[in-house]
Amino acid sequence: MKKSKFKLNRVAAAVMLAMAAPWPINMAYAGAGWGNSVDGAGAPIKVPTYYANSPSGTRPDVSPLAVAAGTVNTGVLLRKFVDGLPGLTAAAANARGQYLPVAVADKTAYPGSDYYEIGIVEYSEKMHSDLPKATTLRGYVQLETPANAATSKHIPLTYPNGTPILNAANQPVFAVDNPHYLGPVISANRGVPVRIKYSNLLPIGQYDPITKSRGGDLFLPVDKTVTGAGSGPVAANNYTQNRAEIHLHGGDSPWISDGTPHQWITPAGEVTPYPKGASFQNVPDMPDPGPGSGTLYYPNNQSARLMFYHDHTFGLTRVNVYAGEAAGYMISDPVEQGLVTKGILPVDQIPLIIQDKTFVPMDIAQQDAYWDTAAWGQPGDLWFPHVYEPNQSQTALGGLNPPGRWDYGPWFWPAFPAPLALPTGKYGSASTTPEAFMDTPIVNGTAYPTVTVQPKAYRLRVLNAANDRFVNLGLYVAADKNTITTPAPVLCNGVMPTLSANCTEVKTIPAATTLPLCSTVMPAPAKDPATDLPVGAGATCWPDLWPTDARAGGVPDPLTAGPKMVQIGSEGGFLPKPQVIPPTLIGFKPLKAGISTHGLYMGPAERADVVVDFSQFAGKTLILYNDSPAPVPGNDPRYDYYTGDPDQSGIGGAFSTLPGYGPNTRTIMQIVVAKAAPAAPFDASPAGPLATELLKAYTASQPSPIAAETAYNGTAAPVVLADTYAGIEIGSSVTPTFNFTTGDTLTYKPYDPVTKTVLPTLKTVAAGTAVTDFPVQNKAIMEQFDSNYGRLNATLGAGLPFASSLTRTALALGYIDPATETIADGETQIWKITHNGVDTHPVHFHLVNVQVINRVGWDGVVKPPEPNELGWKETVKMNPLEDVIVAVRAKAPATPFGIADSFRAQDPTQAQGVTAGFTQVDPFTGALKTVSNTTANFGWEYVWHCHILGHEENDFMRPIVFKYTAMLPAAPATLAGVTAAAPASGVTLTWTDPTPAATATTPGNAQNEIGFTIQRATGAGAFATIGTTLANSTSYTDTTAVAGTTYSYNVVAFNAAGNSPASNTTTVTPVVLPVAPAPTPAPTPARHRHQHQHQHQHQHRCRRLR
Repeated sequence: MKKSKFKLNRVAAAVMLAMAAPWPINMAYAGAGWGNSVDGAGAPIKVPTYYANSPSGTRPDVSPLAVAAGTVNTGVLLRKFVDGLPGLTAAAANARGQYLPVAVADKTAYPGSDYYEIGIVEYSEKMHSDLPKATTLRGYVQLETPANAATSKHIPLTYPNGTPILNAANQPVFAVDNPHYLGPVISANRGVPVRIKYSNLLPIGQYDPITKSRGGDLFLPVDKTVTGAGSGPVAANNYTQNRAEIHLHGGDSPWISDGTPHQWITPAGEVTPYPKGASFQNVPDMPDPGPGSGTLYYPNNQSARLMFYHDHTFGLTRVNVYAGEAAGYMISDPVEQGLVTKGILPVDQIPLIIQDKTFVPMDIAQQDAYWDTAAWGQPGDLWFPHVYEPNQSQTALGGLNPPGRWDYGPWFWPAFPAPLALPTGKYGSASTTPEAFMDTPIVNGTAYPTVTVQPKAYRLRVLNAANDRFVNLGLYVAADKNTITTPAPVLCNGVMPTLSANCTEVKTIPAATTLPLCSTVMPAPAKDPATDLPVGAGATCWPDLWPTDARAGGVPDPLTAGPKMVQIGSEGGFLPKPQVIPPTLIGFKPLKAGISTHGLYMGPAERADVVVDFSQFAGKTLILYNDSPAPVPGNDPRYDYYTGDPDQSGIGGAFSTLPGYGPNTRTIMQIVVAKAAPAAPFDASPAGPLATELLKAYTASQPSPIAAETAYNGTAAPVVLADTYAGIEIGSSVTPTFNFTTGDTLTYKPYDPVTKTVLPTLKTVAAGTAVTDFPVQNKAIMEQFDSNYGRLNATLGAGLPFASSLTRTALALGYIDPATETIADGETQIWKITHNGVDTHPVHFHLVNVQVINRVGWDGVVKPPEPNELGWKETVKMNPLEDVIVAVRAKAPATPFGIADSFRAQDPTQAQGVTAGFTQVDPFTGALKTVSNTTANFGWEYVWHCHILGHEENDFMRPIVFKYTAMLPAAPATLAGVTAAAPASGVTLTWTDPTPAATATTPGNAQNEIGFTIQRATGAGAFATIGTTLANSTSYTDTTAVAGTTYSYNVVAFNAAGNSPASNTTTVTPVVLPVAPAPTPAPTPARHRHQHQHQHQHQHRCRRLR
């Protein structure tokens, strides 16, 4: 709350100071890199600022040392909508050659599974035609193997200096396709596991200030004061910047493959005491691929949905993802395929992965004097904030720093002490910032793309993959760039002949009206079936939800509203009902305390499966428009870039944006609808086939909801006549319980839609048996300052029980503090998450999907879940001064092998026994408690965290301990041994695995083994362990057996529960076989370009025999 109000006040104050400034300066061009302020005596001064913006052409230079009428070249302006939208596969490449590669599965290496080999590499790709160079990136690429060699493009992979990347056998590594941003997309099917071997192929070493070689250091600023990015437990040794991993976001992954923060790896050959994270483990039935590589297993027992995989490295997540370490992952299933086959859903799909970036300008030395172009990026590369610029100043009159962006704890009230000085922001002393809001929208890896569609319905698979920025999306008919957007532009509506290259703007009008609201017009206007807005909206009446708050930049003219969006799914799969979303702008609660109305409104990591019907817009050009504030909901106007916006360089912002060019975060992309015969309109009516079939699809593909609500009537959930919601007092002054019955019906405190209140009685279900009570678990979100540097941050925490005005309500906890979220296999919990702060946070849950039951404001107002939050979610918006009540159910991922628990230090970056950084309070009672760094059992280790990556990285994350109960394995059977068939002694053992991988009942079997222990006794001696094998193995060769010696063998399976009984014992006496004559050597063949592939194939065959 303090942050939001102060932010708004400080911006207004800065503008007033600038306008009242007595010195002669043209405020239209104050000069990026320098802001206007006043000293303690009130005299005007220039103060440096370090928040750069993408190239915006030639601008006047009014820096303190500027010559009269001097100019600066920021770089070529980026034209909007000149590059095509990259699509799936090379067939949908744009003119720049950008596209999203789709990985090719190997279905033979592990029968019944799709197998891929993925590399993590550094490469470059031009993201816009007007950038001066290809942008340096890091990302994923599919590696060539014998299985895909026939279709591979055989792309040699190299390091940035051009030297070839070699594998462990010192052979060149080849890729199936060129590295492309956001690729390769993995297309999976429900119930078909995906197995991955991934290799960190990034450069090794560190930046050399003499040669200017970066080595393995990242090309973006890395803050070594962030836990996990700087020093580790070994003295004088920092973690390297070439660490990487893969997290499947939204997957039902076993914890060893989840990609949690401590599961990173460094490249093979990196000299470091920290080659891998403390939680790293390989898949138990896949061979250890050696240093610099790891293995992953994804069961894919989920309904059709869009997911994505991305980096999650401790201390580097926000910069690794920003650098490009992310890609799509799509699951399909027969239910989804049936909807397409029956014509319920469109055949044509377009992925839209939306992000925001800022590119280093030519005048970076002025815009950001601390940016190091040798260690970081050159003009055309990615820029990232690295200076923490406080809102406050101890030297300026009034205490304000106009270019500042974030509050500073020691200069705030109440004061938060900071024992350590803020990092300077220079190379070697970069600082994290709470957020990184950028100025250029990127879709599928291209800045301001354009795409042409036919006048028919398409299915858009939308992912907000931005680091920190929310989006609120709607479609509007474009206006041309050659006329001012207000009041009378030429609309690109197919009537006037306008080149699509000129259709770059949205017609805006003042956010005010004299028209009556459409809801007050009699007779009530019908809805336009194309837009879902009232007919005549903007002409004879004003849409009820259209803003009238006189906001800066105005609002799109309602008369230009484009096609509605019909959302059919979220990140949890299909919704029970289609949700029609007309073009709707952001509406604010009073004092911008929250969002009241919105269109397709998505936080970072949220996904939306939407159908858009272009059939009524043939020949028209549309703009995908975004008007979400940044941050949400408080809004700093310097992060709102739009055509004709005011020059804000005097307060640390950007120059005014020109028509047709960037930076512009409102006009995301252009959609040109072909002028052709339109298809029949898509029927999204409540009684239409989509609604009928989607409900069936939800029922067939989704788990039954935990809490029965009217929205789920018609599914497998029990039918209810009214919705029931929790009130504000739940979990505070009293701790009532929620009641479950057979069939998962949940009832409590019914919500009265007439009085909009929660009734004071707690009702239980009358029908059913085996009623079980579940107490509410109180969780918290708290916004404050970090205890070392005074930087603004937010954390998760524990809501203390029986909170009231007389007791402490919550306790902030860091990632390293002992776990407070523990859940068992199949268990259901109710969490009430209380948010004491000012930002909306998209909170992501690993492993579990949750059901949003309701929200309740601190004023007691109960709010049902948003219509497109029905069903299942794994990323949920948590709004300021509001509680969210969610039902959480955990289910163990089904794997054909056993899994060990995670044992690690609570803080792997510190030595055992230290207390520094731990919260010395018992989170369950609020009493003081000594906590030190000890080894803890995290069970199956997962996390939950904010997916604003700047928040996540600065301690907005907590562990989830999943308790799985393994059972002792059954004894291996039919053990037999034979003398090795070789001209040397040895014994080959074979046995029967009691839970073989190919058996349908094995995945998820609690008796699955992690591996087998091989025991041997010599003569009548005792048995001793001589080796172990992988899970699902059925053979082992003892190469140490001596000819003529009698041995007895047995085999024991083991898992987290312990050891199985021993197998039967087999006794073998190895013999020396006759040595065959040496064959005559064949002529050496000419070296084949695929020689390395044959070697890989031989290695692959050997390891599968194990």
